[in-house]
Amino acid sequence: MNETSGPQDATDFTATGGCICGQVRFGLIGPVPKVGFCHCSQCRKASGTGSNAVMSIRAEWLVWLSGEDARGGYSLPSGWSTSFCERCGCPTPHQGPTGRYFVPAGSLDGDPGVGVSGHIWVGSKPSWAVIGDDAPQFDEGPPGR
Repeated sequence: MNETSGPQDATDFTATGGCICGQVRFGLIGPVPKVGFCHCSQCRKASGTGSNAVMSIRAEWLVWLSGEDARGGYSLPSGWSTSFCERCGCPTPHQGPTGRYFVPAGSLDGDPGVGVSGHIWVGSKPSWAVIGDDAPQFDEGPPGR
């Protein structure tokens, strides 16, 4: 969605979020899904941590409030991609190859009160990264992909 469509008041959203500097802001409509963790080397490098925590959101559930055009991005030939605020460098929602958005869980304002759906590419996880929940774990990508 663009910055002019959809709800505009924070109470119209199931969750809101943005980057540190506030240039990029977005709202979610519809249910907030559980958080998934990817432990692949690309996601670790993009996040700077042992995994990347994201939620997969239907495109029509994301409303850009500001800064949609202030995002930079990077893509690999494999199709893996990331986006970030060009001013502060924080990860921002980006559209994946299926049309769904990957929303960085840490970019949400507050705690949406959701659990963890699972962990993928656990076979690539560094020894110092600890998984502290009982969610399903997959050595590679999710089953069925």
